[in-house]
Amino acid sequence: MESTACSNHPEGHVVQPVPGTPSSPAIEPGRAGGVLLQPLSPAGISRSSRDPSRSGNRSSVSVNSISTRKFLPRQFHKWESPLLIIGFFILGLIFSISHCVFYATLDGTIVPDGGQQENNLRVGTAMAFLAQITFTASVWQTYNQQIWHHLDKPLSMVTLNDIFGAQSSLMSYLNVDFLRNFPLGYFMGLFAWSLILPPFFTPGTLFVYESTSEVVSTQLVPYLGIAHSTNGHFFSFSPSDQGDRFNYRDVRTRVFSGPRSILALLTTATASQAGILSLPRPANHSSYTLSFFGPAVQCSEANSTTKEWIDQAIAAEVERSATETTRQVETAYYAYVPAAAPDHNAAGQADVRFQSPANASNEVWMRFERYENSTEKICDHNKHYQVCSLWNATYDLTLNWENDFQNVSGNSTLVHMVAYPPLDPANFTTEMTQHAYSAFFWALADQLVGSFGRYAERLSNGSDRNFPLIRSPIQHNSLLGSSDLNVFFDYNEDNDACQKPSEDLTPQRRQDVDRARGRKLPELIEELAFNSTISLMHNDLLTNKTERPVTVWEDVNRYGYNPYGLWIPYALAPLFTFMTVVIGTVAFLKHDVKPGIKFQDVVGAVERREIRVLPDSNPQQQAEGT
Repeated sequence: MESTACSNHPEGHVVQPVPGTPSSPAIEPGRAGGVLLQPLSPAGISRSSRDPSRSGNRSSVSVNSISTRKFLPRQFHKWESPLLIIGFFILGLIFSISHCVFYATLDGTIVPDGGQQENNLRVGTAMAFLAQITFTASVWQTYNQQIWHHLDKPLSMVTLNDIFGAQSSLMSYLNVDFLRNFPLGYFMGLFAWSLILPPFFTPGTLFVYESTSEVVSTQLVPYLGIAHSTNGHFFSFSPSDQGDRFNYRDVRTRVFSGPRSILALLTTATASQAGILSLPRPANHSSYTLSFFGPAVQCSEANSTTKEWIDQAIAAEVERSATETTRQVETAYYAYVPAAAPDHNAAGQADVRFQSPANASNEVWMRFERYENSTEKICDHNKHYQVCSLWNATYDLTLNWENDFQNVSGNSTLVHMVAYPPLDPANFTTEMTQHAYSAFFWALADQLVGSFGRYAERLSNGSDRNFPLIRSPIQHNSLLGSSDLNVFFDYNEDNDACQKPSEDLTPQRRQDVDRARGRKLPELIEELAFNSTISLMHNDLLTNKTERPVTVWEDVNRYGYNPYGLWIPYALAPLFTFMTVVIGTVAFLKHDVKPGIKFQDVVGAVERREIRVLPDSNPQQQAEGT
């Protein structure tokens, strides 16, 4: 009589036939389909201690008691593997593109606070990780399908172990038989493992660099108001011809008496500093352009008549300053303000002037000695004559501030000369703009007038001595370093003093020369006038307001990214993954869909002899491999 070890079993569980029955094929004990099996004892099957009627007629079967003799047909959904392969690939493609787009949108943007910055890094890392695992999952799904298409040849147990364990161990790829018998799966598996690498590099393509953030807005900025007639009293001390009482402020007839004290202060500070004074700034980091009318000075070579008048003025000054014991014997520099035309030949003003009506002009005449041939052994020097006059000019400037550094660049374009106010204003309508311009030139000329010379003195013992003497405000400003004054400083030196290198100069003289950069007097005077005009805006009393577009910026950190470091991995990974998808799709169409590599699938394949295992010379090793 025939019987079964378990007559009432749920579907899908293993049924152990009774040995020796006709339903049991003659197989080698302990083997099924070439795979070593564990014999099943009656005690190998355990039932639930609960009532079958209460437990839904379920039973638990221990793993050790599973027999591969009879399995029900493997059941799987044919749409599952194609869906997973294509679905994982599409997801990986979405994550890859999203990562590239995300970093592209961050490129050039300002780095926010710490928390937001960390979130951006998390998002990038997450996208890289998700792209990696989805591409890897798609490749492994294709790999699992390819296994069943390449098991139609006998394989050793070790090779089968490596093929089925390729997803969990890199050591599997050391098996040469794996490469020889399943090359497509071998390289497909290596590619799947290589997909671990991109997430180590793609998030790191995002970096932070120092930059600025600019905002352009319209703001009120100061500009020099000297060209406005209503502002003339801020620049010029011009009382009315009836007196300087307050109730005479609206009297149109004014007497020009010099500059206000603020002009003298600002001009002196500019001349001493050898640069433009600090101006009001919209912000620590800001910039704007500005145009206005203002005074300028142009220096040119004097004509022959003017040269004669200058020589006469110098001779008269030498006689006037001479005493019984001291006399000026050489003049290296002499500058003065001549009287108004037609009395230019009258005695001029060679000293600093004080506020009072004066017969003067808006010109400075000067003579100085300049070396001509410094390459010769003896340094010859000749007399040079210059006339520096006052002009109205248009200023086009760009003002820029970077923290504590101010930079003013631009130029001035001469428009017309500005005449000195009339000495008798009774018959003229006072033009306060002319007074303001003349006041500026007065203050500027006070920095230039005076003389540099050598004097001879008769001592009480009858001997003579020579000494140089500076009688000019130039000794207090940056013009002192001009190369046109070198002759004066070489009075006590040898005849070849002009050939001495700058290292042989005294430290003080070398410092003065460096500040003036060794330039000539006409150039330095024109620059001083330019700087002094702009420096007037240092005081808000001398300015008006106008609207200008102002650029304000601040130091910020911005995101940047290396596009090649991001695009190349995200181009190669989808490309090779797509190739595996194509391979899997072709396999589906050619061989139909195969199951996965779950435990049931593997054991079922062994039962149906879908896996052909080569005999092993060492049964114990083969058993361990199983």
